[in-house]
Amino acid sequence: MSAHRHTKESIIQTLQNVASTLGTQTLSKADVAKHLPPSSVNYHFGSIGKALEAAGLSVTGRDFSAAAESMRLGEDELFKSLWAVEQLIGKEPNLSEYRANGGEFSNMPFRDRFGKWENALEYYRKWKADRNGAPIPADSLSVDGEAKEALCSTAPPQSPSDQPPAKSGVLNRKPPQLFGEPIDFRGLRHAPINEQGVVYLFGMVSRELGFSVEALQQGFPDCEGKYLHDKNRKLWAKARIEFEFRASNFREHHHDENECDVIVCWENDWPECPLRVVELRSEIMRLPSR
Repeated sequence: MSAHRHTKESIIQTLQNVASTLGTQTLSKADVAKHLPPSSVNYHFGSIGKALEAAGLSVTGRDFSAAAESMRLGEDELFKSLWAVEQLIGKEPNLSEYRANGGEFSNMPFRDRFGKWENALEYYRKWKADRNGAPIPADSLSVDGEAKEALCSTAPPQSPSDQPPAKSGVLNRKPPQLFGEPIDFRGLRHAPINEQGVVYLFGMVSRELGFSVEALQQGFPDCEGKYLHDKNRKLWAKARIEFEFRASNFREHHHDENECDVIVCWENDWPECPLRVVELRSEIMRLPSR
């Protein structure tokens, strides 16, 4: 865990010190990121622009607050931008893939409207299903720069005579139900493939791993609990727990590491994580499967 916990006061002081050193009253987002983790700034202020405003400074370039951007954007616009990236890469994008392939918007309007990225994708799938295969107009594609050019070059407009006849039932065929690797652990036949599976599995083994659950919630962090700090003296300590399928999802969701103590995941793919990580995939190997 990071030794220094950022507060509103320390962030404001840091911003003012940076501006004083540079001899300016205007900082770029890159200037701020060199000295402060954006996740901490966003957690306390909502955006870098608001943090700079609190410090008596301003930001260069455009800076929409999450609330303003969310009010400006409708679900249709957000989902059309997701659809454009999906057409570009051939699958539903995670947050990193969305941003790396010309996604038009930041994660903020998605997070404000849907919470976690996984929730946004669930609503996005419903949005696609409601269209019943209806095409999305080309001028509504929401990708930027070279990504948009690549998409247009890979999907040129076709006349009805150029399109192959659709096979009966193909457009309405549901995607196959997917399962994780077989583990046959205490009635759980397959490994988790999403965050919900991680929550379920943790509930099965939390006591054996030295955790006591106090409360579960939809906001960050997901769980308030305690962990066995000293087995000999039977002392417990508070633990703020965030569930993720992979540990690196914590970073992709821009969570504040200073507001969490433990990441519980199926797979730990973040070796340099500053928080304690409980990887269920390895933990259940030492527990009885029955």
